[in-house]
Amino acid sequence: MSRSAPPGAPSEARNVLAITPFRRLWISLTLSSLGDWLSLLALISLAAVFTADSSRLVQYLAVSGVVVIKLAPSVLLSPLAVTVADRLDRKWTMVVGDVLRALLYVSIPLAGLLLPGFALEWLFIAGLLAEVVSLFWAPAKDATVPNLVPRKLLDQADRLSLLTTYGTAPLAALLFAALASASNVLGAVLPSMASPEADVALYLNGLTFLVAAVVIAGLPIPKHKPSKDSESATRDSGILRSVLTGRRHAGGTPLVRGLVLGMLGALAAGGAVIGVGRLHVESLGAGNAGFGVLFAAVFAGMALGMLAGPRLLKQFSRRRLFGLSIALAGLALLFAGAVADMVLTAALSALLGVGAGIAWVIGLTMLGHEVEDEYRGRTLAFLHGAARIVLVGAAALAPLAAGLIGSYAIPLGSLTYDLRGGGVVLMASGLLAVVVALVCYRQMNRRDDPEAGPGLLPELFAALRGVAVTEEDEEAARPAGAFIVIEGGEGAGKSTQVRELTVWLRDQGFEVIGTRQPGATKLGMRLRGLLLDRENSHITPRAEVLLYAADKADHVEQEILPALRRGAIVISDRYVDSLLAYQGAGRDLSVDDIRGISGWATQGLVPDLTVLLDVRPEDGLSRLGGPADRIEGESAEFHNKVRKGFLELAKADPERYLVLDAREPRERTTREIQRRVRSMLPDPVPSSAEAVTGMIPVIRND
Repeated sequence: MSRSAPPGAPSEARNVLAITPFRRLWISLTLSSLGDWLSLLALISLAAVFTADSSRLVQYLAVSGVVVIKLAPSVLLSPLAVTVADRLDRKWTMVVGDVLRALLYVSIPLAGLLLPGFALEWLFIAGLLAEVVSLFWAPAKDATVPNLVPRKLLDQADRLSLLTTYGTAPLAALLFAALASASNVLGAVLPSMASPEADVALYLNGLTFLVAAVVIAGLPIPKHKPSKDSESATRDSGILRSVLTGRRHAGGTPLVRGLVLGMLGALAAGGAVIGVGRLHVESLGAGNAGFGVLFAAVFAGMALGMLAGPRLLKQFSRRRLFGLSIALAGLALLFAGAVADMVLTAALSALLGVGAGIAWVIGLTMLGHEVEDEYRGRTLAFLHGAARIVLVGAAALAPLAAGLIGSYAIPLGSLTYDLRGGGVVLMASGLLAVVVALVCYRQMNRRDDPEAGPGLLPELFAALRGVAVTEEDEEAARPAGAFIVIEGGEGAGKSTQVRELTVWLRDQGFEVIGTRQPGATKLGMRLRGLLLDRENSHITPRAEVLLYAADKADHVEQEILPALRRGAIVISDRYVDSLLAYQGAGRDLSVDDIRGISGWATQGLVPDLTVLLDVRPEDGLSRLGGPADRIEGESAEFHNKVRKGFLELAKADPERYLVLDAREPRERTTREIQRRVRSMLPDPVPSSAEAVTGMIPVIRND
């Protein structure tokens, strides 16, 4: 369907970066984010280096410990950190936080040089302290942005900040790989730096934090008064609380359950890569440089998947593409663990990222449409909290499992295959992701679902050709748009619901045409005057049917079909069913005859959805203001026949009809209509910025 294009990332960046204070804050954020990613890579590598003389199990335990101290504090301590941070000066919280992190990270390689017996212990202590400091830095940064950016640009600033946080990950990985490759040259020039413990990445890491602190120190950040509601807000922001309170909303429907399961499964596979990646590439003879390349490949692939995913196979079902993307990621991970070539492993890791990125952007978009507004916040909070817990668990348990499995040489005739613990864990994680993909696919594409479509292969082949899939020739000629009709007796609230639905769909970017019958065209306006003028009481029932049919014929040809053919959504106040109810049931004429006349006049166009607002005639007529027209002035018996006629039509075609009690509050009726309409519309295509910033936070608590 035709949609208005949302603003893209470049224009948003220009808007907010034109504000000098925010631009300086963004520079500081970029440096801090770069330092965070560098620290993750460097600490995992140093843990492996410090335990190089120990058993493989000890090495994996050390890596697992690094992952835990890097991710667990945000799960356990974030509510306390937010409370305390709200009581501190934001500017100096960020400055002191960056300085402390710089000193802590620089002290780790120094401890390896000066106190080699205490190096591993200090790595854990300093890494944990740095993460605790980050918990105070992040909310201070978040609270500072609204003070530097106008309210109308706040959303753009938040998206740019989040985009920067994760956009620096592949950059940090490539930088780490380059530094690792250059370390040999540096060691030859400066013998004191020859030891692998003196990781240049951590020295550069400290420098980035110090520069970030200098930038923040010069910012004009106003002081603030601690919020009186900070403690209650903090209680609601805890990750564990979000998981506990939001889990029931995340399992509301099979589709939502499948989305959540798939997204968490994909994240668990990514956690396994973080956990065993460093030691796995070492077994392939790549070391630190290989680990950096592997990390960069995963994140670059994920960014590509999130940017290209919404534009990939536009005619293909998003439900099916979601499951297939997770299966792609799982298969890539399975083969990455099986092969013994670093280049092929990096390529498969990029493919893993592509599949995960596509799944994430589709999952977040579909969740936004499938979950009701009142539950969406809690569902997404559950997803964010559960994702962080799953990531910590997978990244911490994967090295333990790899260490327990060990390494074996399997003879294959004249060849020998080295079965490594890290590779086994990657293969098992990939196989698990494939199983999750199959479960999600079956959950989200049930055969009894009216939206299931004709089948995977026919739809896939049609999507590859760039055309919509068809099961019958008649379906191929159907207009691309959606046709929705609001029906009901007098005073049922049809015009109000047409207006509400039109505004709601336009806000989501759809092209919407709101119309009515009779009277939407020039001819229709004249016919409306004839049909509703009380002075024309002499019009016979059969003539009345033909006049209404003439209005519908002109309306469909002039307005409705052209809009549908260009992909618009047409919402009409009344259509053929009003003719069947009013002139068929109300005037005691043959409904079949009227249906035949109407079908010819409207070229057989049938609504995709007909909403019937059922109201008792006495209640509906009492709502009308002003003098009654020719139809409104009919007898109570006539209007009761009309109501009965509508209900019989709905009973005969329940799949097309949505029957609602017009006595319910307007807002509730609106929500019910939106819920039904949402299920029949395609998924929207987010902008590039929305796609990337929809990613779940991995390390930071921003």
